[in-house]
Amino acid sequence: MDYLDIIQKMSLEQISSVIEVIQKASDSYLFIMDLNENIYMISEKATKRFPFDDTVIENCTEVLKKVVYPSDYAIVEEDIIKCTSGEQDTHALEYRWYDRKGKVVWINCKGTVVVGPEGHRLLIGRVSELGKKAKADNVTGLRREVRLRLDVESRLRDHPQSIRYMMRIGIDNFKEINEKEGIEAGDEVLQELSECILATVDESVDVYRLLADEFMIVNASATFEKDAETVYNRIREKVRHTVRQKEYSRFYTISAGVLTGEFQDKTADETLRLTEFALNEAKRNGRNQMSVFDKANYDEYLRRLDIRKTLRRDVNNHFSGFQVFFQPIVAAPDYHLIGAEALLRWSNEEFGNVSPAVFIPILEESGLIIPVGRYVMWEAAKTCKKWREIMPDFRIHVNLSYVQVHKSDLMKDVEVCIQEVGISPDSLVLELTESGYIETDSRIKELFKDLKDKNIDLALDDFGTGYSNMRYLKEIEAETIKIDRSFVVQALQNDHDYNIISHLIDMAHSLGSSVCMEGIEQQDELQKMMKTHPDMIQGYYFGKPSPAEQFEEQFLKPTDSL
Repeated sequence: MDYLDIIQKMSLEQISSVIEVIQKASDSYLFIMDLNENIYMISEKATKRFPFDDTVIENCTEVLKKVVYPSDYAIVEEDIIKCTSGEQDTHALEYRWYDRKGKVVWINCKGTVVVGPEGHRLLIGRVSELGKKAKADNVTGLRREVRLRLDVESRLRDHPQSIRYMMRIGIDNFKEINEKEGIEAGDEVLQELSECILATVDESVDVYRLLADEFMIVNASATFEKDAETVYNRIREKVRHTVRQKEYSRFYTISAGVLTGEFQDKTADETLRLTEFALNEAKRNGRNQMSVFDKANYDEYLRRLDIRKTLRRDVNNHFSGFQVFFQPIVAAPDYHLIGAEALLRWSNEEFGNVSPAVFIPILEESGLIIPVGRYVMWEAAKTCKKWREIMPDFRIHVNLSYVQVHKSDLMKDVEVCIQEVGISPDSLVLELTESGYIETDSRIKELFKDLKDKNIDLALDDFGTGYSNMRYLKEIEAETIKIDRSFVVQALQNDHDYNIISHLIDMAHSLGSSVCMEGIEQQDELQKMMKTHPDMIQGYYFGKPSPAEQFEEQFLKPTDSL
């Protein structure tokens, strides 16, 4: 006789007894649903955990409405109807039940339809709890991102106001731990951090493990009222304590990005994206800290992405919108013109004239500064060749990005430019920003030496804004030191900084370098700073950056004087 025939002939009490026997060998809750008679039979163990009054429930759809989380019931009901009608023979869903304390519990319900005599249909299966008993992540025991998205989508749909905050936590140096100590060491760190998080929040707060080294805390609890900053600081302190206990054998820190009050009318993808931005902000600002999502910062970030996209388009469109301006450099003490600095400008219809302080860092981050840098060098070289016909000793200063120096074949670019344009190497002065080169490796030092050997002079730009020291000046062997406008302003305001500049100029001269004073805008500024004995002056007092045609008209007179 088929076992299905046996089940069909058993009484409800007998079926219930069989369920209890089988239940002893399983952590799941076993059930049988009579789809034709609308009767639900579940193990006695389940009635202690969930609000079922008995193991045998008649008119079960009404009872399940009280057990199943309201917004999930429609999905469950639709699936059961399909099983009843014969449209499908399996039931496999993850949804939520209420436990006897009214707390929400995620469950996984799987069942198979068996058909008895005269087409009588029974759904036989089991219910497993997700979370403590059904681990989604083998390393930490936490649920993973798929479950996070489902949970957040549900909360945002039904009760967005219930979410106090979402906190994304990341390990600052996790990649380094994995690379140096191996994956097992990384797993241990993940376990430690998971324990620190779970020890800080209570059971009413949801904790998930995301990709790689990241975790998410979703506080939608009515009882856990600790604010995000307090929670983060306590987790961070537990991490510190763990690291100290292990005598710093494995050191790591954590950063966090927090989203609060931004949940109305948001999707799960949007909220996760905003927490990711906030976490990245914390890491960009120095790591080992918490950053709360700021809409103004995010809007600026999106604007930067739009600018980057437009920059890429314009670079690929033969540098559309880019232009090279020139600012005069004069010799002291008679202020006659000796050269100019080539300065990049960019504008387009959407963004207008964009400040170099905005678009140049974007060019550097994206790597677009390499082709744009070549464009500037070629334009500056062609212009210098033309102006040398008027002033044979005229020199063009061209700024170099640290990205060009570290990630392109700069020596080849310079040599090709000089050859193709047909100019003398001493026409160019390459300006290096001080703070970008303080950590110079042997390859970079060799590049500087090759440039000097090719009779191409170097200038150290923005001096006074970075990590100034004489050893560094000696390593670069810069022909010219350019003192930044911000340093000049400080010197104009107090004697202490003024004396520092005077001594720096004396030391630069002792090393055989010339000094260019940048940012001189007024006559009184010029008179005071000239007493420090600079060799060159650059600033608005002598001329603002202008297009080549305007520069030529204004400054390249037969008398070549200003």
